Amino acid sequence: MIEIGSFQIDLGMRTLRKNGEVVHVGSRAFDILAVVASAGGRLVTKDELMDTVWPNTVVEENNVQVHLSALRKILGADRDLILTVPGRGYQLLQRRKNASAAQFAAPVSHARSLPPSKAGLQGRDNAVRQIRAMLSQTPVLTLVGAGGIGKTSLAIEAARHTADDFKEPVSFVELATLSTESDVLRAIADTCGLDLPELPTVAQLVAAFGQQLRLLVLDNAEHVIGAIATIVDAIVAGNDQLRVLVTSREPLRILPEAIFRVDPLDVPLPQAGAAEILRCSAVKLFLQRANSLQGAIGADPEELRLVGEICRRLDGIPLAIELAAARVVALGVEGVYRRLDDRMAILAGGYRTALPRHQTLRATFDWSFAILDTDTRTLFRRLAIFGGSFTFEAMCAVTCDSEHSVANAISAITELVAKSLVNVEFDGPVAKYRLSESTRAYALEKLVAEGELQIITSRNARYLSSYFQAQTDESQRHHATNPQERQQTLEDARVACDWAFSPNGDARVGVELASNLVGALLDAGLIEECCTRATQAVDALDALPAGTVDTASDMRVRAALASALPYVCGPVSKAAQLWRDVLARTAATGDQAFQAHALWGLWNTMLSLGNINESINVAKQFQQLAVQHGTPWQKILADQIGAISQHCHGRHALAKAGLENVAQRIVQMRRDAQSAGCFAVDPAVYCNGTLGRIAWLQGDPDAATALIDTVVDTIRPDTLEPSLTHVLGATVIPFALMSGDLARGSRYIDIMRSQAALHGFTNWLDYCDCLAACHDILEGRAGQALAVLDTRLDALMSRGFRRLITPFIVAYAEALIEQGRIPEATTRLNDARDFCRSNGELFFLPEVWRAFGLAAQAEAAQHAKASEAYEVKIASASACFSEARQLAREQGAKMWELRASTAMARLLDAQDRTEEAIGLLAPLVAELQRAAGTSDAKAAQALLGKLYKRSGKSDAKTRNDVKATSKGAVKTVRQGAGKSGEKAASRRRPAENTPPAYSATTE
Repeated sequence: MIEIGSFQIDLGMRTLRKNGEVVHVGSRAFDILAVVASAGGRLVTKDELMDTVWPNTVVEENNVQVHLSALRKILGADRDLILTVPGRGYQLLQRRKNASAAQFAAPVSHARSLPPSKAGLQGRDNAVRQIRAMLSQTPVLTLVGAGGIGKTSLAIEAARHTADDFKEPVSFVELATLSTESDVLRAIADTCGLDLPELPTVAQLVAAFGQQLRLLVLDNAEHVIGAIATIVDAIVAGNDQLRVLVTSREPLRILPEAIFRVDPLDVPLPQAGAAEILRCSAVKLFLQRANSLQGAIGADPEELRLVGEICRRLDGIPLAIELAAARVVALGVEGVYRRLDDRMAILAGGYRTALPRHQTLRATFDWSFAILDTDTRTLFRRLAIFGGSFTFEAMCAVTCDSEHSVANAISAITELVAKSLVNVEFDGPVAKYRLSESTRAYALEKLVAEGELQIITSRNARYLSSYFQAQTDESQRHHATNPQERQQTLEDARVACDWAFSPNGDARVGVELASNLVGALLDAGLIEECCTRATQAVDALDALPAGTVDTASDMRVRAALASALPYVCGPVSKAAQLWRDVLARTAATGDQAFQAHALWGLWNTMLSLGNINESINVAKQFQQLAVQHGTPWQKILADQIGAISQHCHGRHALAKAGLENVAQRIVQMRRDAQSAGCFAVDPAVYCNGTLGRIAWLQGDPDAATALIDTVVDTIRPDTLEPSLTHVLGATVIPFALMSGDLARGSRYIDIMRSQAALHGFTNWLDYCDCLAACHDILEGRAGQALAVLDTRLDALMSRGFRRLITPFIVAYAEALIEQGRIPEATTRLNDARDFCRSNGELFFLPEVWRAFGLAAQAEAAQHAKASEAYEVKIASASACFSEARQLAREQGAKMWELRASTAMARLLDAQDRTEEAIGLLAPLVAELQRAAGTSDAKAAQALLGKLYKRSGKSDAKTRNDVKATSKGAVKTVRQGAGKSGEKAASRRRPAENTPPAYSATTE
């Protein structure tokens, strides 16, 4: 028979009696009573109670609460004898019999002397010294920190080091099982050996302490914080010799109190080396605990790296680290690391002698959560949506609603910070809050259990959408935002986006968020991710009913996808259609700013498609819009894109004049140029890159080098891509290869390949491989280059990417000719010529005609000299070289003219027409002295030297004959080409008027 107040429990008969009368009680309620009563005053944990009453059955915790409530109702006045210990379990108390003040019971179990210190306490030596110093100056010192951070261990160690400073022994009171002020007073009195009544008052306790020189340690005060604050404030006021050391998850908030924040153990930085990892106290604790259970852990470098990652993800919290280390025996280091996403399940198995709330990570948080009020619990679980730091504004936008006001949020966040469940730091005057990773994992469980995950995620998605929309405002584009904060906001947005487009999400919210997120991704150079997110949004948008999403969001996602496609994988034609869709919507809405942006995007896409004629038309539309409604910046852009299109059309002098004017205007308003709109590549890069290419074509490589260096300097280090890849691929590397600086070209090719692969720029990666193949050809490795060019060129063209690839086709054709594969070469050249003519890409036509000439000359070599076939091929070669020279002169492209003239001179020399060859080449070589260091000029000079030697004339004598012979040589060459040469000489001839040598095989 067990007595409980006025009740008797008969376990054998399973009856409850009151004063001898049987009291009806339900079977489950009796089972609970029997378990608690049989424990003999020992605390019964929730898990132990549920396993005993509901064996092999999964039940909710509220089942226990229901039956306990019924049981307490039956017990009536004795209901308080069943004590609920928050976060731990339940305990049966025995009400004491009446006794006189002189009769005292023996001290209860919570009264004890200072517990033993934890062996090998890591990383706390400096903290112990600080605490000892502070205790000499302040009557009350509270060690404040999150659950499991090691407050108790630190307090015990500090008390042990401080014990000699006091006459009386250190008194240690464990408060975890206490729930009332009376319990606390009794425990303090018993621990300190004070002669007090069974139910002492605060005044009696103060009087009993007198002026004792004593250190009193009160451990785990958070659940009785009010009572502790009252008692401690009173006893130190009555004894200036007394020192009180308190551990709590929140301060006492009394006047005599000083606070010592217990920090986590230090953890290694990402990418830290082995030595740095081993120096961290968190890692030392992990290894100490793991090795005490299993043996040598951390000897392997990869294993040690994972230990560092585990400690960092556990935020340096000692309890979590010890629990994780204990799991190494069963799971191994890698297994623990891989299961950290389910840390509440795996982080269990603490020391058997530890408090129950220190035996599992979940129990530690249960203890903290149980002492929160309803509003604070609501805010706490909703904060799980934030993966990193967040502001008060973000918190209110996501967590507040009609039931939970901003005032509630202020009160709740204050409470959570005080109880060490939320960390706060200040960036100047701005408060930034953050949950540790483990705290967030627990809060997320509560959010899911409450059924609020979807609505809070939706609110967060909308908040993030508004955040990114504000960032796209021109006045905010380069706002001084903390990079870490911006990165964390991107991470939160990714999570929200994934949810929105999931089966349980909200596609409309997803499109809204994506429409603002993609702009931030473009700004950050995350083009591949922008393409993925925008594709997801456009697909969802097309599946939604018309009008579901506002037109502005619609335009933003389509524009972002159109911007990204040419860089990533295409097809480029889809990008063009997307821009046209956007233009149609801007016309309907009258959004002139977005119309200008769409015209820029469509123009840029036309360049990627190689459609120069259409790019000119788009540039004219942009210019018309800029004249009528444009800003000064838009007028600059309009002039710029018009000039670049003219350059691609072969009108280099006109383009140069326009771009030089644009460059000056960009410099004048550079600040505005940096915040002028969402351009994947800075317009200044296009401007100076094109000017550099024109300078080279006109025979001024020094000016080209200076301009290209300016282009590279234009790129901002915080947003390298896609500007860097574009500059390297379109300007820097081609210039290095054309100039013969193969070493520089090779270095930049490696950088470009790495960047393109890193960012998923499939088109530019293939383009880079083409550049590398051209480099190999120049170094005499044409064999391995041909296979690369064959596949990469076809891949680019199949996606519609034709931007600046005609030189690759020419190089490929030349390599094929060297290999004797002339029909393949002429097929490629015919395709390139037809494409350039039909799309207006006349810039490269001189090179195409020069390659035609080389093919014809190679075919002539297959026939006997003086044969009819030989003469036809030679005439065709001459006509093609003449066409190349004529087109180059019309364009003012001196370097193309030099290449074509060098080829023509070789042809003349092969026909023993050396004087004519000299007369053709010498004036051009003399004119291009500024280009003397280029590979083309060196080749021409070397040929000219051979021609001089073969002619038997000195250089000086020949120089005098040059002017007289050069005109005649040109005339003779044209006459030698025959009628077919005359036809070839007109650059505006229709495609079918190809020189006869190719009319049958290539058309």
